[in-house]
Amino acid sequence: MRFRLTGTALLTVLLLLFIVINIVLWTQVFNRINTYSENIYELETLRATTRLKDAENRINKLYDTSKKDVLFLKDLIEFDLNQEKSLAQTKQRILKFVQRNKEYFQARFIDTLGMETLKIEKIQTKAEIKDEENLQSKEDRYYFKESLELKNGQVFVSELNLNIEKGKIEKPYRPTVRFFTPVFVKERKIGIVGLNLNIKNWFQVFEGKNLGILNSENEIYLNSNGILYGKSTLDLTETDAQGHPLYFSKKISLEGNRFWTLFTRANDSEINTKVQNFKVEMYVSGAVLTVGLLFTLLISGILYKRKRKIKRLNQSIANRLHERDTLIRELHHRVKNNLQVVSSLLSLQSSFVTDKQSKAMLRYSQYRINSMGMVHQMLYSGDNLNKIDFEAYIEELANALILSMKGRNSGIELELGIKDVVLNIDTAIPLGLIINEIITNSLKYGFPNTPGTITIKIDQTDSVWYRLEIGDNGVGMPDTINFRNTKSLGLKLIHKLSLQLRGTVGKDNSKKGTNFIITFQEIEQTL
Repeated sequence: MRFRLTGTALLTVLLLLFIVINIVLWTQVFNRINTYSENIYELETLRATTRLKDAENRINKLYDTSKKDVLFLKDLIEFDLNQEKSLAQTKQRILKFVQRNKEYFQARFIDTLGMETLKIEKIQTKAEIKDEENLQSKEDRYYFKESLELKNGQVFVSELNLNIEKGKIEKPYRPTVRFFTPVFVKERKIGIVGLNLNIKNWFQVFEGKNLGILNSENEIYLNSNGILYGKSTLDLTETDAQGHPLYFSKKISLEGNRFWTLFTRANDSEINTKVQNFKVEMYVSGAVLTVGLLFTLLISGILYKRKRKIKRLNQSIANRLHERDTLIRELHHRVKNNLQVVSSLLSLQSSFVTDKQSKAMLRYSQYRINSMGMVHQMLYSGDNLNKIDFEAYIEELANALILSMKGRNSGIELELGIKDVVLNIDTAIPLGLIINEIITNSLKYGFPNTPGTITIKIDQTDSVWYRLEIGDNGVGMPDTINFRNTKSLGLKLIHKLSLQLRGTVGKDNSKKGTNFIITFQEIEQTL
């Protein structure tokens, strides 16, 4: 049993197919959006991590430079003291060092009691040596106490904070990191030497990098917008609506005792713009695919219905063609039977005729009728209702005539040369009558009492014309007979039927017996 979709079933199938494909499609759309968003945030995390790592490396390089500089001053002071050089000489050498290095704004030597004995300060771009009135006691400062406890060659790094002068924060703000190391003469600690670094110079490496720095007191000394100093209100653990961090941070340590925090803010506005643009792009693509899918399914449904309609029409046409073929076969069968009845009537009539000439005329008429009946018989018994295999038709016609007129042991041979010649009924009947007349004449006059051969050849010379060569090797036609102008019914029929086929009749005198060459065209059928 063949399954056929009804209109409602087809609509249901298309609707279910549309829903299923859309679910798959939009699932893929949302998955792609989520994947893209995660990739964007992963990329931003990688960039932020790279920025922080790069900033840490830069600060470490700057720190190493400052550490070397303070150790250089230590070595310079120890050398001068060991060489018993004057303090004035040492001050001048340190003054030149501070003047050349723009990163430092202050250099000091503090004795073991916490009193400054040497202070060189740079104001704007000029360094100068402070007199004794401007020297201060630093015995209560944490950096003095901690530095004094260090061993030879160790360096103290202070907290990152603002510079304080005479108990007040210096303005404009000057964020400061202090580097101190103890000074020894003959293995005796005589004080500490240090440099005050204006860390604003370090911050230059952060320009345009979206970076900030916090000291251990959670004070901002540089934020991601490049603004210097402020009490931090940032929550570095803050996340957006999707749970992605807004800040990335990294703690760094100088000499293992001071911890700073480098931080950078995720470029959330750029990320949101990219994600939103991608969402719009994916939604538009999804909508276009949905509309295209709907259109495709609608077209498929329409085409399916049209296919079914065409199939029904084709089936109807096939049924009608079958009915037509059946009717045509029946028609040919009835025509053949009617012709057979006529032939039988002529045979019956000839039994009452005593005149031999009249009896012969009736018999020859039977042959003509039989030749037409054979055409109809071959049409209704064959596969093609429009054309017949002319070789099979002529072979049957010729053998029937030989058997009827000469008997089984006549000694008459039939030689055929008809290959792949198929003709319609309008051509086959007159051509069959022509061949019937010629064969009848050959059997009647060509072989009185001797055996012989009847030859029939048909060739198609071009797309229009055919050539029929037909004859016998018998006694031949008497010279007294003009085949073009004779009272013989048979020859008159040959000429008339040849004209019906738009052909010509010629006699071939180069061969023994009676031979004709007839050219003709296939007659177009009219419906």
